[in-house]
Amino acid sequence: MQSTQNQVTDPVTPAVTLPCTAVDLERFACTDTVAATLLSAADYLERHGWIQASYYDNTAAVYTPPACLVGAIGIVCYGGPVDAPAQMFDDPGFPDFEAAMVFLDFCVVHATEGELTSAYDYNDAKGRTADEVICLLRMVAFVWDYAFGGAQ
Repeated sequence: MQSTQNQVTDPVTPAVTLPCTAVDLERFACTDTVAATLLSAADYLERHGWIQASYYDNTAAVYTPPACLVGAIGIVCYGGPVDAPAQMFDDPGFPDFEAAMVFLDFCVVHATEGELTSAYDYNDAKGRTADEVICLLRMVAFVWDYAFGGAQ
């Protein structure tokens, strides 16, 4: 290339700095399920409803209550509502939950340029909508697939 030529960059490929390397992610038992977990959580919210300020709508008399973003990920990973999704250390679904949350939190910080620091903050931000939360889950699943390859 001549010094007067501009190097062409791919305008379609997003520049994403990942929160950790694939080696770092080996501590999670099922990192290949991150995108699938996030997509399933988005589907759950579309079917059953979304809320803020609580994991689940405790007034709902159903096993599949409306949930917040984190509550929906918990339902996907644990098979149903649990009191504290981030505290289920001994549950077999915890590695999937933790892997999805670590990557989601990173993407929230990156997307908001540090204004928000977690998925909890994103979900509960004033004026937030269900569509925005569902879109975030699908977008982060796409980023995971782009970076690490294929949702199952």
